[in-house]
Amino acid sequence: MSNRIQELDVLRVLAMFFVITYHFGCEYAAAGLPFINLFCTTSNYDFGNIAVTIFIALSGGLLYKRYGVIGCEERCPTQPGITNDAPKNTNKFEQIKTFYVKRAKAIYPPFWILSLYIPLSMIRHLVTDGNAFFLGNPVSLLLTVIGFDGYVKLFGVSTYAFCGDWFVGAIVMLYLLYPLLAKCYRNFPVVTLIVLAGLYASQFLLPAEHDGILSALPATLMFKFVIGFALIENLERFKDWRVAAVAGGSFAVLTFVDIPGRLNTDAIGTFASFALFAALFYLAPQLLRFKATSVPIQKLATLSYCVFLVQHVGIVWVQGAFVKIFEKMHWSFTQWNVLALFTCTLVIIVLVAWILKLVSDKLVQKR
Repeated sequence: MSNRIQELDVLRVLAMFFVITYHFGCEYAAAGLPFINLFCTTSNYDFGNIAVTIFIALSGGLLYKRYGVIGCEERCPTQPGITNDAPKNTNKFEQIKTFYVKRAKAIYPPFWILSLYIPLSMIRHLVTDGNAFFLGNPVSLLLTVIGFDGYVKLFGVSTYAFCGDWFVGAIVMLYLLYPLLAKCYRNFPVVTLIVLAGLYASQFLLPAEHDGILSALPATLMFKFVIGFALIENLERFKDWRVAAVAGGSFAVLTFVDIPGRLNTDAIGTFASFALFAALFYLAPQLLRFKATSVPIQKLATLSYCVFLVQHVGIVWVQGAFVKIFEKMHWSFTQWNVLALFTCTLVIIVLVAWILKLVSDKLVQKR
């Protein structure tokens, strides 16, 4: 993408880190191993929420910066800071088609490569117990093809989901809705944000048993996605130290002051995410001043989607390997060696994500 905003790479890498720390802590706690609450949970929110919120907002904002409104018969006008990359002199259908093809090439190849594990697992079950469709209706494999297997699994649908959790389906849904959301926001920005905020807030009227899926509901996702449009349009405001100070203070309060009630289901984490966004965007240039930090950040940022795909299953598999090694060596798990195992897990996930992206890019270029 032209005119890359390097400060946003810092936020992208941070989101990657948080989703790994969150799932690492959850899996080790669930296994009864020493629990390292390192960027995992607070009394008000969890860092998985922070990671997904930042990533969704960045995805929406950067799409809006690149494409603006898609589907205009003529090249749509843009606002300051928004670069419209929609092809000139193309009709509405061609613009939308080009957009969706580009999004599909970015999302599906790495997801499908990892999902090859599913047919391999089906073959193994066919050989061992004579039942290839060990997880139920084979029609649900269609949900894997379109990336919605993990998303619908949240709602009790039996699927063959393997990687990406529910995030892939969520981002596919938002990309499908992007042309409509961008047009609404461009024409009626305040009204669009108010309507989406109202839909988001209305979800807290649902019974408490639905709290576990609140962060994945369509209204929540659309609200965070379109907030990303507004963030991109107002990046210059975040260069003010006073804005950063207020944002940093707000993040500290939301993190360390226990706020009771259902708002900590998703709302506090959402507010904390945007406060962290504003504070870190102001501080990011200081990190990028040094080559020792700027180069790794820029390289890691390109792996963000692949990291989101592999991180959870990677944590589970690496944890299983560590448990077998410790049992064989008669070692005990402690908080200190679990911290070392976290570092090893982080390196392995990044390495696998890099290989996945390399293979995926090669296949796309060849195609």
